[in-house]
Amino acid sequence: MKKILFPLLSIPVLFFSCKKNSDSPTPGNTFQLKINGTATTFKLMSATLIRSAADNQKRLDISGTSEDGKTVFVLTIGEETAEGNGVTVGKHDVREFNDDDPNTPEDETIDSDAFVTLSFYSGSNLVTDVYAENGDITITADDESAHTVSGTFQQTLKSLNSGTDYTISDGSFNNIPYIVAN
Repeated sequence: MKKILFPLLSIPVLFFSCKKNSDSPTPGNTFQLKINGTATTFKLMSATLIRSAADNQKRLDISGTSEDGKTVFVLTIGEETAEGNGVTVGKHDVREFNDDDPNTPEDETIDSDAFVTLSFYSGSNLVTDVYAENGDITITADDESAHTVSGTFQQTLKSLNSGTDYTISDGSFNNIPYIVAN
């Protein structure tokens, strides 16, 4: 799953190419979650399925900005196939950047095919921390013809830099429309 990490390099591009939007969300273009117990609704900034035939992989990125415009949250699900116009229905584990277990020789992120990014605006600057992540994203439906996806998610994020940790719970999205890019 190491190949899926190439998206990490594109996340800053995603953030800097998106601006805060104060327009009212349209039905199906929001998703919800709780951050440390506080319910928050996010307006969809973008949802894109990116396929790479050369690397035989694809990933779905769903990003949104909180209604108050202070928080950006991104869900990313990767698969080691470029086939199809959607992602697999089912559970996708998130285990990025966990501490290595000295008792095992393998990479501790090997069972991960997804990750999340949590960022906060400080003035006009978007600040993104690096987290040890543990949780899952479950795709409950993906209509490859209509390009819509639904699912649930939950995470624990332990900061590797700032010392601030977050619990993401009760995350859900329903019929989020996405575009397919090759």
